[in-house]
Amino acid sequence: MNKLLNFFYPPRCQLCGSAHNLSFDGQLCADCKIDCRLNKAACRLCAAPLDALTGTLEAQSSICGQCIKAPPVYDVCWSPFIYAQPLEWMIQQLKFNAKLNFISLLSNLMAGQLPQIYRELKPDVIIPMPLHNRRLRQRGFNQSYLLIKPVAKVLNIPIDLNSCKRVLDTDHQTGKNARQRKLNIKHAFEFINKNNYRHVVIFDDVVTTGASVSELSKVLKKNGVKRVDVWCLARAKK
Repeated sequence: MNKLLNFFYPPRCQLCGSAHNLSFDGQLCADCKIDCRLNKAACRLCAAPLDALTGTLEAQSSICGQCIKAPPVYDVCWSPFIYAQPLEWMIQQLKFNAKLNFISLLSNLMAGQLPQIYRELKPDVIIPMPLHNRRLRQRGFNQSYLLIKPVAKVLNIPIDLNSCKRVLDTDHQTGKNARQRKLNIKHAFEFINKNNYRHVVIFDDVVTTGASVSELSKVLKKNGVKRVDVWCLARAKK
């Protein structure tokens, strides 16, 4: 059946439509893969891209200025890509236009960059960034859960969708500055550590200012979690 489908509908890159040099099950061509910008030079605490900084304290220490002044609540953030085109367009198509065909491609891109340390030192659980029930009904899916599910399966790390709830129906964070995002998300989460987790990974599709993951990290640590790692597919520049 697959051979028949490939004959009538040959695989093409989901970005440019090319049928040549395809990878990721025929979903992405080599040129478009290169265009997805890897987050190679990043703050080792919050994963903010540092590629524009040279010869500064941030570049020398691999810690951004913000984390030097005030380290984040979470222990470390890992983000394989920079939130820029064409990855930005794919994520937005998934979230706001329900283009679920991008899930497999984005998950595979992320899994291909996963550091070896997370294959050896496994966290207790992964908690996808929760959506409020109204937002979940409106969108029909939680994109963070769908994106991390294949990766969690490969790593054999459980996903918990029940212990953490988004209890406040906050406004969209898009368009807000850092201070507004922080105020908007305050007291938005509730967490019951019934499984006595000690090491938790929070996964969000995109981290912009870090307000959401920081607020959730506070709640987790107040309820007995000792280490909180943040994973995201893409990290926005500050």
